[in-house]
Amino acid sequence: MRFGEFTVDLRAGEVHRNGIRIRLQELPFRVLAELASRPGEVVTRDELRARLWDASTFVDAEAGLNTAIAKLRDALGDSAESPRFIETLPKRGYRFIAAIDKDLPLAPLPLAPPTVPATPRSRSLLGPVFAAATLLIVLVTIVVAMRAATHKITIAVVLFHNETGRSEMDALAQQLTDATVIALAQNPRYAVIGNAAILRTPRIFTDLKQIGETLQADYIVIAQLQNPPEGQVLRVHFIRAADQQHLWARTLTGTDATTESRVVAMVTAGIKQSLDK
Repeated sequence: MRFGEFTVDLRAGEVHRNGIRIRLQELPFRVLAELASRPGEVVTRDELRARLWDASTFVDAEAGLNTAIAKLRDALGDSAESPRFIETLPKRGYRFIAAIDKDLPLAPLPLAPPTVPATPRSRSLLGPVFAAATLLIVLVTIVVAMRAATHKITIAVVLFHNETGRSEMDALAQQLTDATVIALAQNPRYAVIGNAAILRTPRIFTDLKQIGETLQADYIVIAQLQNPPEGQVLRVHFIRAADQQHLWARTLTGTDATTESRVVAMVTAGIKQSLDK
């Protein structure tokens, strides 16, 4: 299936742009498949939710669908304001508006030319041909690197858990969470999610795998505000969603644990260090 400069392989779950594969996670790909299978038709949000999640799966479908649409548009270079591919119909759903060629076959490989003995003239052309091929490889490498640089890293920030046993510390936990979200959002490399319902569940019900799949998050931030006998303690963890591996963790104690500027500085620096490795 082709549209614009994109080729979609539904069986392999891959999207290529001008022959170069682009990164697209499973949920955004499934949204693309649903919309592109009905070009020109309005696909409601309820239909998409029903197709993406079965009734027995508990997820924040609203947030998950919003994130999937945003990631799909980012991958296609599309926008809600001036759509080329996906049109938003407020309070209704979405419509795929690009022309689609579902049956266009891939161009056959050209036949190899017959072998001709090299002549002095043909040998003289090898230098320019080799130089042109090298330049093409360099240009392709630059394009791939630029695409990788423009891909945003999605970070979900779970509401900091108040484990002090003191209800008056709930406001502090919320304040530190919001400050962390705002600080991370200043980095143009990050797409930060901090207000989805699934991020506000009590810690004993927090399912990191489900958070990653629902929000299509690459990484997750969790933290616990505690009050052991020696004083206030804040423990922060930066986790890769795909395998729940802890990439970075730090502990702040005393007044540092409750000082917004100190917490924000530690978290942003730690995440940047982890992602720059």
